[in-house]
Amino acid sequence: MKKLFPSFIFFLVLVLIAWFSSQSGRSNETCRVDGTEIIPITRVTLVDKKGEESLFCSLCCAKIWVESHEELGKQLQSGTATLTVVDEISGLEVDASLAYWIKSKEYSRQENKCQSHVFSDKQAASKYLRQHQGEELPGYLAGLGLHLSWADDFTLQDIQDIPHSLSEYQGKIVFLRFWSLKNPFVETDLRNLQEAHDKFAEQGFTVVAVNVEDTKEEVVQFMKGLAISFPVLLDPDGKVANQYQITGFPTGFLLDRSGIVDSSTVGELTADVLEPFLYSLR
Repeated sequence: MKKLFPSFIFFLVLVLIAWFSSQSGRSNETCRVDGTEIIPITRVTLVDKKGEESLFCSLCCAKIWVESHEELGKQLQSGTATLTVVDEISGLEVDASLAYWIKSKEYSRQENKCQSHVFSDKQAASKYLRQHQGEELPGYLAGLGLHLSWADDFTLQDIQDIPHSLSEYQGKIVFLRFWSLKNPFVETDLRNLQEAHDKFAEQGFTVVAVNVEDTKEEVVQFMKGLAISFPVLLDPDGKVANQYQITGFPTGFLLDRSGIVDSSTVGELTADVLEPFLYSLR
């Protein structure tokens, strides 16, 4: 063991030297647009189809360069050029086509007052957008990037003829359930969802249940045997179900507090199955 220890120290020293060398090499990098020194967390790298590398200090400078070089934009769209950005939460490099773009009043790079931000995780992008009153910038650079899946708003009446809009529930975590009396397990499913509603209500969770194509009289009669406290809405002509491309029952969509679809499910759910999904959206 004593003989191995000096070898380990020597190896560690070599690793540290290599790391500091790579960092010092990058510390001298400057932006191709305005000459600003590049720091790792806002570094943007563009490699064209010839393999030539261009470095930028911010997303905004990269955008200026791409928009002023039409051929580069075409290369990025065709995949013959690549653009690498840095996720501002994890600090990891990610392909720009796999990123979400958000604009807010907060600067991502103070030197050139860049207000564009990039995230590789949908939940992180949605949370940042909500907390900073930001706006999504889909296709920010040459049409690259992912789009947040916003839930389509709608207004339907409940069984007391009171109108409800999905947008009323923004700020809550919503499980949007489409159901039909044609499903033999519908009673069990709604009871399970009521259990989840009761269990997680203090965490800002609610269920919005949309009945599809049954009559109001049928739904009212069915609901008499259940103690359901979340809103039950009526979609008698299936218009909203078609809007959400529902092909089977029950189908559900989990919406985060911004109103973005986090996930979708087909089939019955229990509170225990929902819990880990809700935990990730708190």
